[in-house]
Amino acid sequence: MLRLPKFEYLSPKTIEEASSLLTFHRGDAKVIAGGTDLFIRMKRREVKPKYLVGLRGIPDLDCITYDKGEGLRIGPLVTNNAVLNSPLIREKFGLLAETISKMATPEVRNMGTLAGNLCNAAPSADAAPPLMVLGANVKLASSKGERIASLEDFFVGPGETILLPGELLTEIQVPNLAPRTGAAYLKLSRTAMDLAVVGVAVAVSLKDNCCTDIKIALGAVSPTPVRSKKAEEVIKGKTITDELIKEASQIASEGCCPISDIRGSAEYRQEIVRVFTRRAIRQALASASAHNRSVIA
Repeated sequence: MLRLPKFEYLSPKTIEEASSLLTFHRGDAKVIAGGTDLFIRMKRREVKPKYLVGLRGIPDLDCITYDKGEGLRIGPLVTNNAVLNSPLIREKFGLLAETISKMATPEVRNMGTLAGNLCNAAPSADAAPPLMVLGANVKLASSKGERIASLEDFFVGPGETILLPGELLTEIQVPNLAPRTGAAYLKLSRTAMDLAVVGVAVAVSLKDNCCTDIKIALGAVSPTPVRSKKAEEVIKGKTITDELIKEASQIASEGCCPISDIRGSAEYRQEIVRVFTRRAIRQALASASAHNRSVIA
């Protein structure tokens, strides 16, 4: 591992100033929050920014807030450990807190941010599938204004997002869950420190015995984290049976396009998607039936 290359640290005081700096130094500047991914890439000379635009001088970006009408709001400087240890998130969005507990080490979680995990845009990003099934949006801001995008539309390729030059992710928005909603996230990896070989998240909403909504999201099996909408269509609007669960799981497996690498073959990953989707649906269904908000295995 090499030393960090030389760079100049810039400390804007507003989002508009940060955006202007990124625009002015376009191609030579990177945003830094926790830096756990960026510094490694810099040491490996995968990226060589001349300027790092830090966000810590901008007020109120490290806040977790909740509104009964609008739901949860997480700022871009909120660390993964802050999410994990938040009583509010543990109570109302337990799936997110439990997912974070399976990521990295306490030391890395204490530096790395939830927003950084998303902006890094790794296909195996642990936080992406759970946030996608929770219906999360992201607020993107620049000196030209703000826009809201669905998280499932945020990723466009490995390491690539819809962020425009000069634009920053300034807020993660998670709406309130519908009554009788259960969720589950299953991750296959050797240890929490390792990248996910496969990640499957499911959220199920019930009314009486009917599934009013279901979201299935997959990680590490496509160029980006993805929703398995064809699998969702098998179950949505119906009473969930073992046969429907098996059918949806098979469709999810056949619909992904994993690669083979040192951590697992494409065929192995597809089989794990089938098995994990079936398990996650059953766990989410059990949670929804018991009126719990979320569960993780």
